[in-house]
Amino acid sequence: MISVRNLTKIYKLNKKDKSKNVVALNSINLDFPDKGLVFLLGKSGSGKSTLLNAIGGLDTFDDGEIIIKGKSSKNFKQSDFDSYRNTFIGFIFQEYNILEEFSVGKNLSLALELQGKKPHKSDVEKLLEEVDLKGYYKRKPNQLSGGQKQRVAIARALIKDPEIIMADEPTGALDSATGKQVMDTLKKLSKTKLVIIVSHDREFAEIYGDRIIELKDGQIIRDEVKHEVPSVKAAPGISFIDNKIIYIEKGQPISKENLMQINRILISRSSKSDTIISFDSKSNESVKKSAFITENGNCESFKTTEREDIKQTPCNPNDFKMIKSKLKFKDSLKIGSSSLKHKPIRLIFTILLSVIALTMFGIVNTFTNYNQAESTYQTIKSLDLKTLAINNYLDYNEYPLTQSLYNELKTENNNYTFYKVIGTGQGIDIENSNYTFNQATSYTTNRLASSGIMALTSQVQQDFNLQILYGNLPVDEIEVGSERHQNRQICITENLFNSIVLAYNDINSFNDIKDRTLSSYINNQWQYFKIVGVIKDNNINIDKYKTLTGESSSVNKNRAKYEELDVIMKYSLINMCYTTETVFNNLSLNYKPQHSNYTIFETNDNIYNYTIDFTNCNKIEDFVVENYIHYLKAGINPKTLSENQVIVPRDLLNSFFGISDSDILKELNKGITIKIATGYNYSKNHFLTLQVVGCHDYGGSLFVSNEIYKNSICGSDYVITKLKNNSTDKSLIKFCSNHNKNGSNLTIQFQSTPVLVTFGDLILTLSESLQYVAIGLAVFAGLMLMNFISTSIVYKKREIGVLRAIGARGKDVFSIFFCESMIICLINFLLSASASGIICSIINNVFATKLGITLTLLVFGLKQIMLIFGIAVIVAFVSSFIPVNKLARKNPIDSINNR
Repeated sequence: MISVRNLTKIYKLNKKDKSKNVVALNSINLDFPDKGLVFLLGKSGSGKSTLLNAIGGLDTFDDGEIIIKGKSSKNFKQSDFDSYRNTFIGFIFQEYNILEEFSVGKNLSLALELQGKKPHKSDVEKLLEEVDLKGYYKRKPNQLSGGQKQRVAIARALIKDPEIIMADEPTGALDSATGKQVMDTLKKLSKTKLVIIVSHDREFAEIYGDRIIELKDGQIIRDEVKHEVPSVKAAPGISFIDNKIIYIEKGQPISKENLMQINRILISRSSKSDTIISFDSKSNESVKKSAFITENGNCESFKTTEREDIKQTPCNPNDFKMIKSKLKFKDSLKIGSSSLKHKPIRLIFTILLSVIALTMFGIVNTFTNYNQAESTYQTIKSLDLKTLAINNYLDYNEYPLTQSLYNELKTENNNYTFYKVIGTGQGIDIENSNYTFNQATSYTTNRLASSGIMALTSQVQQDFNLQILYGNLPVDEIEVGSERHQNRQICITENLFNSIVLAYNDINSFNDIKDRTLSSYINNQWQYFKIVGVIKDNNINIDKYKTLTGESSSVNKNRAKYEELDVIMKYSLINMCYTTETVFNNLSLNYKPQHSNYTIFETNDNIYNYTIDFTNCNKIEDFVVENYIHYLKAGINPKTLSENQVIVPRDLLNSFFGISDSDILKELNKGITIKIATGYNYSKNHFLTLQVVGCHDYGGSLFVSNEIYKNSICGSDYVITKLKNNSTDKSLIKFCSNHNKNGSNLTIQFQSTPVLVTFGDLILTLSESLQYVAIGLAVFAGLMLMNFISTSIVYKKREIGVLRAIGARGKDVFSIFFCESMIICLINFLLSASASGIICSIINNVFATKLGITLTLLVFGLKQIMLIFGIAVIVAFVSSFIPVNKLARKNPIDSINNR
C-alpha cells in the first residue's frame, strides 16, 4: 500500500557550515505491506521517529517521495498531506495528545467529523467498549489514567477506520501491564491493518512484531521479517524445537521409546546448561512466549526481509482519492474560545486598549466624515422645527435666490411648497412716530429689522398655523386710499409688534398702530403699507433668548445664543410681514436684491473686478437708447435682446479689451464674447457666456434679455417651507447641501446654521490630520490583538499539531484562531461602538449645556458603527493571519513537540 523512495531528511543547523548539518534520514527505501505489525527500532537519534513522521506526513523531507496506493507525493502541497492523513492514517502518540476541551466521546467524534461524516453515539460507545472504556463517553480527559488516555487515543485512531495506524512509543508512558494491554490491542488490529510502531523495546518488537526495521544514523541496518521454523516431530504429539526445547502436547501419552529419546537428550545437554522440566501452565506460557513457540508447536524466528515477504495489493493511481477536512464552526468556536481563559489579565488589558483605540477611531472618523447635511438633519430633528428657510449663501455672503434656482429647488423637491420671501432692506419704520430705541430691553424685542415680506394665502395660513391676534388679515383694497400705502395692506407678527411698542414711545397697543403706515426700502425704493393686523406665530419658541439684552456686537457672553437668535430673526416667520398675494407679486416682479459687485472673466483666463449693474432690457427707455447707446451691431434691437446678447459700458471695451472707439463697431460686427459671473459666484465654472452686441455710456449697467435678467439676476431673498418631519426632510436637506450649480449654493438657514458652518469648516480643515490619527489607532488595536493571538498560539500550538495529525488542514487552524479573535473583535466592537456613540452624544450635549445651543455636530450613526465593525473585523483577521499563517505552515510534528 505504501512505499518510500530515496527519502532524505537533513537538519540544517548551520547554513554556512554544512559539516554541522545532521542527516536524519539518508536515502531510505522501503515497502510496507497492506497489513501487519511493523516495528521501527533504533537508539535515540537513529531517525526512527523522523521516518515515521515523514511517512505520516507530519514532517517534511528534503528529497525522495512517498508512494501511497500508487500515487506519488512529489506534487503534494501541505494541504494534500493533511488530507492524506485525514483519509488513510490514524496516529497514536506517546503523550496521548487528547484534546482537553472535549469529552472522550467528542475526541473520537471529531476525528470522524473531519472526514465530513456524521458520528453516531452508539458507534462511538461501541468502539469505546472494544478498548475497555465502556461508560466513558462523557468523561473529560483530566478524569482518566494514563492507560485510559492511551486507549482513547487508540479509539480515536480507529474511529475513521484508517488503513494505516502509526504509533510513536505508544507504551513509553505506561506501566508494563498497561503497555502489554496496548500492544495486545495493536497486535489484534494488525490482522486487518498496517500498524507501524516506533519503539525502543526490542522485546516487545520480537514478541508482537511481524517485521522489525532497525535504523542507525538515518540508515536501515536491519530489516527482518518474522517466519515460522517447523519443529522436528519425534513422535506424534512430541516435538524437538530448534534442538533446544522438547515440546509435549497436552494429554499426549509417552511411550518407552519416547522416554529413551528424551533421556538421551537430557544426558547430552545437562552438562552444558540447566534443564528445567515444568508442569506449571503459567510458567510454560512464559517459556512459549520467550521462545516464540506458536500454538501449533513451531518456532517463530526473524530473517532478512525479501521482496516476496511484502504483500501489497496492486493499485491504480487514478483511483487515488483523499478526503479534505471539514472542521465544524462550533468546534472551531469551542477550541478558539477555550484559549481566552489562559491569560485573563492579558485578555482584559488587550480588550481595554483595543476598545480605547477603536473608540478613538470611531470618534475621529465621525469628525473626519463630518456630513453637514446629516448634522443639519439631526439638529433640526432635535429642535423639532416646523419651518425651514433656504437661501443662496456662498463664501460667507448672501446672494439672491434666482428664479432658475428656485425652479430647480421646486422641481427636485416636489413634495414641498416653497414660499418666496423678499427682504425689507434697511428694516421697517412707522411713519410719523417718535422712535426711542431702548438699549436695555430684551434682545428678542429690541430689533426692528423684519425678516421679510411674503404673501399671506390660505395655504400659508394652513401650513404655518398662523392666527390673527389683533385686527384683520390683509386684503386687496378697492378704494384708492392714501398715496402712501397705495391700497396695500400688511400684517406684522406679534414679536415685531412688541419690538415696535418698545421702540416707539407713542405706541402702546394695537389701536395705536392700526392703519398706520409702515415703510421699508425694497428694490431700491421706499415702499409703503397700511398695518391692518397682528399675527401670532406658533412655529418657534424663543423663550430661552428672552434674557439676552443689548446688541450682539457688544456682548461676548452667550455669543452663540446671539448668533442663533440673529438667524431666527432673519430667516423665520417670527419677524415676518404679510401682505396679499397680488401686492406681493407686484413687489417681487423683477425684484433684485442689492448686490452690485460682479466679475468679468475674459477669454484669456484673466479675472477682472468691475462694478456693474444688470438692467432688464424692457426698462430701457427711449431717451436712453437715443442718447447713450452709441454703438450697436448691425440688426440689433436693444429692447429685444436674445438670451446670449449683452450691451456693455463703452469703458469696458476700452479698458479691458483695449478697443478704441474707432474700432468698436468693427469689432462688434466681428464678434466679441465675454463671460460674466452670475448667480453671485466668482468661480470660473459659473459664468454666463454672452455676445457683446453694443456699448453705452449709461453708467455701469449691463443691458440683458428678460430671460437672463429674471432667471439669473432676479429672484427672492430666500424661501420658506413647512417641514414634514419624515425622511423627505432629510432628502431636502441633502439636496441643498450637495447643491452647487450655476454659481449658487442652496443653504439651510435656521438657528444652528452659523455654528454648524463654523465647526464644519474647522472639522474639514483638521480632517486630513485626523485621518492619519485614525489609521494609527487602527494599527495600534491590530498590534494589541496580534500580541494576544501570538500568546494564545503558544498555548494552543500542541493542540493544533494534534488536530493537524488527525487530518485538519491549515484552513481549519485559521478558523480556530479567527473564531478566537472574532470573539475579542465582537467584544471590542460592542464596547467601542457604544463608547463612541456615548462620547459623541456627550460632545453634542456640551454644546447644549455650556454654550446654550442645540446642535448635533457629531452624527454617530450606522455608517460609523459599520466602519468600526469593519475595522474590528479587518484588525482581527490581519492580527490572526500573520501569526496563524506561520503556525499553519509549520510541520504538525513541530507543533506537537512545541518547536
